[in-house]
Amino acid sequence: MEEAAVIDYVYLAWKGLRHQPLRSFLTVIAVVIGIAAVFALISVIQGAKETITHELTELGANRIIVLPGTVMGNYGGDYLTDEDREAIESIPGIKYAIAIQTAVVSAEVGGEERSIQVYGIDPTNFSRAFKTIIGGYLESGRTLDRSDKGRFVIFIGNKLAHDVFDKDILPGSTIYINGKPFRVVGVMKETHTPIDYGAYIPELAFKEVTGRWGKYIRIAAEVAEGSDIESIAEKIKRRLRAIRGAEDFRVLTSKQILQRVNRIITMLGALLIVVGAISLVVGGLGIMNTMYMSVTERTREIGIMKAVGATKWQIMAIFLSEAAIIGTLGGIAGEAFGLAVAKGIEGYIQTILESYHISITPALFISLLAFSAVVGIVSGLLPAKMGADLDPVEAIRQ
Repeated sequence: MEEAAVIDYVYLAWKGLRHQPLRSFLTVIAVVIGIAAVFALISVIQGAKETITHELTELGANRIIVLPGTVMGNYGGDYLTDEDREAIESIPGIKYAIAIQTAVVSAEVGGEERSIQVYGIDPTNFSRAFKTIIGGYLESGRTLDRSDKGRFVIFIGNKLAHDVFDKDILPGSTIYINGKPFRVVGVMKETHTPIDYGAYIPELAFKEVTGRWGKYIRIAAEVAEGSDIESIAEKIKRRLRAIRGAEDFRVLTSKQILQRVNRIITMLGALLIVVGAISLVVGGLGIMNTMYMSVTERTREIGIMKAVGATKWQIMAIFLSEAAIIGTLGGIAGEAFGLAVAKGIEGYIQTILESYHISITPALFISLLAFSAVVGIVSGLLPAKMGADLDPVEAIRQ
């Protein structure tokens, strides 16, 4: 078709939509909701994947985590032991391994008593593992180090320092753990994880105040630069199977952790996007209903156009243009609304994770806008065909 003809069709379509402005507006709104939902979900989920990838990459690719049990996050019943830790440390290519045990204890500060989670850890390698394996950052004071072995000192999470008790807890303060005085040596920067409400203490002090020893919920190891981390992970599996008599543990590399997290996010994202797509289907049905009503109301007009020589394709083009305009306007408004929603979600998440940013690309804008126009056109096909197939004589009589 010539360019002038296209402009004419668009003009006639726009004129038709303006004939019933409220109905057209409500139809556009249905498309807006669907496009906004899909736009916001894609940008938020893609942003989450990119942020997690960045965070785990910053921690390094030479980390191995060994967990007890066979279900992610299951610490009940099974534990790792000192024998497991020693076996891991003895494998060539392992720089060091640090084992973590945990217990809920009573903490008292200034007469206030709270239950908190403490982590018993060997302070010798704690300072080197603190950022690279545990993922924490220092706010004030210092971390635990080899000089703290056997001492009653404590390194506390950010929320424990500032929110759990009425007064802030600073380095040099004293916290009573199960009645034993512990001197605070440092405060961790906020990590937005449960660690923020807990604390680290040397493993010998942990044994003293809890009566527990050698029941580890996690062993983290750093692999020497240039070593084949996957090969070392397999060696750890073989060694621990031989020691424990069964594979009742999990060995995860940084890459595997990233893959698992991304897989979970992708599955969740796909589910949410399907929900958003359902809104688009509803919007498409709304366009179809509007177009059927438009054809019905303009039957006489269609008859006159056909009587003066309009072809079936030209009649269809007018109504398909109306449907495409509805879809395109809904797409533009939906993307604007979706961007606002995504930015709102981004702001909320950044109160928990500062490094988080939504992911928005030109391809996302273009593809969703094109998709919304296609939804409009597809939804308008049957009504447009119905109008194009009308008998001009019968149509004029209406």
